[in-house]
Amino acid sequence: MLKLQQIVKDYQAGDTTVHALRGVSLQFRESEFVAILGHSGCGKTTLL
Repeated sequence: MLKLQQIVKDYQAGDTTVHALRGVSLQFRESEFVAILGHSGCGKTTLL
């Protein structure tokens, strides 16, 4: 099993902090197939 808890990713954009991920938790069981879907710019790559 792979378990991720309370993942946070922030970016600095000039004087502004962009909170790309805040408090994301995931759990994957052995041999489980998972797909991450969403529109362009929604944070799929950041999550990976």
